[in-house]
Parts: sequence; structure tokens; C-alpha cells
Amino acid sequence: MIGSKPVRRRHAHWLLIRLAAQNVGRHRLRAILLGAAVMLGVGISFAGFVSGWALREGMATSFSRMGADLVIVPRATLVNITSSLLTVQPTGETISADLAQRIAAVPGVARAAPQRIVPALVEGQRVNLIAFDPARDFSVLSWLQQHQSGPLEGLIAGGSIAARPGATLAVCGMPQRIYGRLGKTGVGPFDESYFVSFQTLADVVSFCRGAQARTAGAPAADSGERPLPPVWGHSHGDICSPDISLDRVSAILLQLSRGAKFEEVKFALAQFSDIKVVDGSTVLTSSRQALSTLMIGVAAFTAFQLVAVLILVSLLYSAIVQERYREIGLLRAMGAKPDQVMTIILTEAAIITGLGGIAGLGFGAGVLLALARSLGFYFDLLGVPFLWPPLAVLQVGAIVAIAFSAILGLAGAFLPAWRVRGMAPYDLILAQGR
Repeated sequence: MIGSKPVRRRHAHWLLIRLAAQNVGRHRLRAILLGAAVMLGVGISFAGFVSGWALREGMATSFSRMGADLVIVPRATLVNITSSLLTVQPTGETISADLAQRIAAVPGVARAAPQRIVPALVEGQRVNLIAFDPARDFSVLSWLQQHQSGPLEGLIAGGSIAARPGATLAVCGMPQRIYGRLGKTGVGPFDESYFVSFQTLADVVSFCRGAQARTAGAPAADSGERPLPPVWGHSHGDICSPDISLDRVSAILLQLSRGAKFEEVKFALAQFSDIKVVDGSTVLTSSRQALSTLMIGVAAFTAFQLVAVLILVSLLYSAIVQERYREIGLLRAMGAKPDQVMTIILTEAAIITGLGGIAGLGFGAGVLLALARSLGFYFDLLGVPFLWPPLAVLQVGAIVAIAFSAILGLAGAFLPAWRVRGMAPYDLILAQGR
């Protein structure tokens, strides 16, 4: 007998679920209309989340391609101002690399990305190598158009350089694989340079030092290697110098945080000596800073829309429960407990809104396809990529949408179910006839 109690309890639960499902089938039109309302709310919210993610990532990528808000360079550096501060002009002037950490701590500075420009020989041609820190970069990798899989190692070719990812080039005599290629920016020094990480630059400098030591230790006649010819009036040693100091940088690119003022940040940077602060476009900076505010507004609009659906479900179930006072009173008079009546009402609401949420995913997918073919195509023409979220994010979003739709029904029907739970069977039977 003791073991049969759990069995009877499970049987009672299944019976309550069957009653709730039968109630859904008894009023099909009303259930369809309520499910359609939930479908529209959940579908538009899901489509808004995915499209908002895609546009936010695309616009963030586009804004990052606009370069830095401010650039810190040595005071003696001559700067050619362009519409996009992506890198500094080739210069021999440098500042301490430790300055990047101190500048990053200045209020209003969100990111500080150091860069170092050095001359080099790549396949016998003199070019500029721009070393950067991939972990702190925001102006180089955002232009990456083609790249190989795996971690960033080797060279990244500028947009004006004909290079194929995967090929191997000699950088100051050291073989380096081309990891990727950037898109064209219209900024000459950026498009005509090769990019490497600071670690790769250190490897090249170490290789040049080893080559110099080997050359100094062996007579020229005994060397099996042919001396490299001069390039543009310079010797190989002048261009691929082994004396490059690795603790110096050519510039520090700054990206300001949301709400930061140009004047306040520049005033705070004035405390550092021997540097020059170069301004970017304030219009582009203001647009980038306003992007997060725009996304917050979209999220708030979606939240208000879901609250409206919640109020609609609550009002509808208030009418449904009031319509069933006699039925509920008879169930109570026949021995149904208040919690069982409440379970029937809540289960019915969860079934309708849950099915509406599943239908909403299909509706949202259709909306997303329409947006990708219209709005996404338009933004692509403007140079703003429509970047879909990762598959894991889409899967989690779909599960959350279905679960939230069921919770929406439970929350909307809870107050009417709780109110009828405390009424006596006699009052319920008489209330509908009044």
C-alpha cells in the first residue's frame, strides 16, 4: 500500500494534464488566438534579438574599422591626418612601451593598443612591418578579410599587397608564413605594410642578431651565402637592423569609453611628457559611443512588448476563469483540491503559450530570412556586415524563447488561478449565475 501512493500521485498528475489538454481542445479558436498573440510576441522578440546581435556586431566591426579616437605618438613625430586613425605614419621616433599600461588607466580610455613600425626586407623588397598586440588591438584584425585557421602566427598582408594566405615569404631572411590578408582601407601606410605580432617581431630581430653574429664570426670568402644586394641605396643590415629596441613603440592607439569627453581625456593625457596627442573624427567617435545606447533602447522596447503580451494573457485568463466558475465549483464539490484546480489552469496556459512559443520560433526565422535579404543586403552595400550569432547562441536563444513563452503563460494565469483557489465551491457555483 505504501508503494502504491507514488503511483497514484503520478496518475493524478497525468489526469490533471489530460484535463488541461482537453480544455485547450474545447475552445480551439480562443486557444489559437492566444497562441497567435504569443507567437507574434515571441517571434518578433527572437528575431529582434538575433537581428540586433547581427547588426550590433556588424556596426561594432565597422566602427572599429574607423580606427582610433586618439593616437599617442612621440612629440617629434610628423603625423599625416586621415579620416581613419588606423596606424601612425612611418617614423623612427619611439616612446616607451610601458606607457601603454599607464595610459590605459586614464579615466575615459577604454582600450590602448600599442604599435611599432620598423623597416624590413620581404622577398628582397623594402616594406614596413607594423607590430601590434592581438589581445589589445582594435584597428587591424577588424579588417581581416582572409585568414587561415588556428592562432595568429606569421604575417598579415595589407590590402594593397598581392599575397596568398598560406604562402611563405622571407622576412629579413627568416621564413614566415602568411596568416591572412586585410581588406583595402584607403590609408596608404596601412594598405602597403605587413603586420606581425610583437612576438613575431622579436623572433625576426633575434634572427637578424644571430645572422649578424654568424657573419661577424666567419670570413666572407668562407661563407656559402651570397651577400644580399643593396635595396634603395641601403644595405641589408641598415634595413633589417638587429639593434631594434623591443621595449619601444611607435604609437599607442586609444579608444574612448562610452560617455568620455575628448577634452577631459586630452587634459588627463597632458601629464605625460614627450608625447603628442592626435585627434580622430569626433563624429565617428560619438556614433560609436551611441551604439550601445541604441542597443539598450532596442532591448527596452522588446521588454515592454513582452510585458504587453503578459498583460494580455493575464486579462484573457481572468475572463476564462470567470467563465468557468461553475465548472470549477463542481470540480471542487466532487473532491478536487484547490491546488489541483490551480494546476489545471496553469497547465492549460503553459500548453497554449508553449506551443505559441514554438510557432513563434518558426515565425521569427521567417522574419530573419526576410531581414537578411532586405535590411542585411542594404547594410552590406554600406559596408556594414550582417554577422549572424554563433550556432550555440542561436540554440540557447531558441530554448530560452520556448521556456519563456511557457513561463509567460504561467505568470499570466497565476493571479486568476490564485484568486479562484481561495473561493468556496458554493460561491463558485453561484457566482456564474449572478
